Amino acid sequence: MAYRLHDEASSSEGGSEDEIRRWQELLQGGSPADQRRAAAKLMELRAEQALVECLQSDNSLAVGLATTALWECWMNEQGTTARRELDRGLRQADEGDLAGALETFGKLVEAYPGWAEAHNKQATVLYQLGNPRLSYKVCQVVVELKPHHFGAWNGLALCAAQMEKWAEVLRAAREALRLQPSAAANLDLIRLAEAKLAE
Repeated sequence: MAYRLHDEASSSEGGSEDEIRRWQELLQGGSPADQRRAAAKLMELRAEQALVECLQSDNSLAVGLATTALWECWMNEQGTTARRELDRGLRQADEGDLAGALETFGKLVEAYPGWAEAHNKQATVLYQLGNPRLSYKVCQVVVELKPHHFGAWNGLALCAAQMEKWAEVLRAAREALRLQPSAAANLDLIRLAEAKLAE
């Protein structure tokens, strides 16, 4: 199910509403092979809203493909050079070099201040470094740039839980769950927040 935008596909933005709707319908109701083809096409077209809508599907393959395609759209938004640097930061984080990853993502945020995913990766590393307050502020930037970024809404909820801001946990986790109903981790956060608020 993993795939990436190819260099030549990254220039293929656009597509009519009718074309996007046809691919969206195929993603939600076609054969598995057609669903994969449709997800790749919607990703090439940067049809984020259509992919977000597919997260509501009862078809688990459609949801999984739409989720992967959205992450790829977000990570490829600034082109191949920026994506290579983002991947470098992700490798640094995976290898335990959180300080190095934070520096890499910080440089990307400076170079591309409107790139939500660079901010999102920065927020993730800040959270891993034990700084939920600053991570929370960066997640707020992400959802301002991309209100449908379910990952950043989940990040807001996680940071708020670390800070014991239970009303905010509830708000952010509910929004994350609304956008991505299959993400059960948000249900756990909602239950936790509701229990804490009831104490």
